[in-house]
Amino acid sequence: MSRNLPLVAAAIPLVALLFVACGGTGSGTPKTTAVDTSAAAVQSGPDGRVIPQCVDLTTSPPPSKDFPPSANPAANIPESQRNQVNLVVAGLDFYAGGENNFVFAITNKQDLPQGGAKVRVTIYDLKDPTKPAPYCQGGAIQSAPGVGPERVHVHGDGSNHTHGGQDQSRVAYYIRVKFSHAGGWGIAAETILSDGTKGTASVGFDVAAKPGIPAPGMPALKSDNLTKKDVTKISEIDSGEPANDMHEVKIKDAIAAGRPLVIVFATPAFCTSRFCGPVTDEVATLNDKYKDKVDFVHIEIWRDFASKSVNTTAREWLIRPDGNLTEPYVYVIDKNGIIYDRFEGPAAANLLEPEVQALIAGATYQ
Repeated sequence: MSRNLPLVAAAIPLVALLFVACGGTGSGTPKTTAVDTSAAAVQSGPDGRVIPQCVDLTTSPPPSKDFPPSANPAANIPESQRNQVNLVVAGLDFYAGGENNFVFAITNKQDLPQGGAKVRVTIYDLKDPTKPAPYCQGGAIQSAPGVGPERVHVHGDGSNHTHGGQDQSRVAYYIRVKFSHAGGWGIAAETILSDGTKGTASVGFDVAAKPGIPAPGMPALKSDNLTKKDVTKISEIDSGEPANDMHEVKIKDAIAAGRPLVIVFATPAFCTSRFCGPVTDEVATLNDKYKDKVDFVHIEIWRDFASKSVNTTAREWLIRPDGNLTEPYVYVIDKNGIIYDRFEGPAAANLLEPEVQALIAGATYQ
């Protein structure tokens, strides 16, 4: 795990146990602050996208009411703001040429996740690692999945995870970034925590030339996923307790019917982070609200956890070129069968619901 590295450091993929999505391999070997997550709590454009755009810095820094103007904050961090916060990149499949929902987390000096923070992000181009070049800048939106009362799921080995509710260990931040090229990049996050603590942290990461798994703008895979009609017990395709109601529709049939579609890839019972169950719950709640107009599908990652056998549909969508997979992921598919958006990590309804509403209104990927 790496964090708070100087921007001139070699850019490397970042993974943190608290924040990165659950991991595994193609063979199946696994490698708060309460927030209002209603659609009314955020402002969205006609396409439903609420994640702020990282604004090009070739002209001037975008205005901010919380932070002083600065196009290069990593170069002049006040001494009082050093080592006050940590920055953790929480995604893996960042790529050049398309819009990325870049996800990261903020912790305090004690390494505790921090929700309710004000954050300004500056992305740096590290093509020349000795001369970090400010690339774009913008605010970030918080996402804290978890609906309903908290409940503890106890695993067979005695470990447990808490589902439901909202707390700071399930908080991440998102900003939309379009990287101009593959290679080394960096991020600096100026932060004001909910207790007033100010801090700035920076770290490097890698961007690939193309996405490793299906991404926005691509045709959705017409998967013949198992539904409850295909199995004897619902536990064969849903590790949640209780199982959700998102096992009625095959992905291929929703696409053929021209129906908007939301797919959540997650393993509620066997997740190694605290994201999978709450993210699945968020999507299930949207299913209850919009299932007459949009199809919702939950894909369990494991066909058989004991033998580490990965579900065929999860394998089709999530296996990266290196043979690994991470989850949870949420895919939003438009009525034309094109991937409208993709969310890695702890996506909550405040990010998802406006896009669902936009698809109902007829929005398609442009």
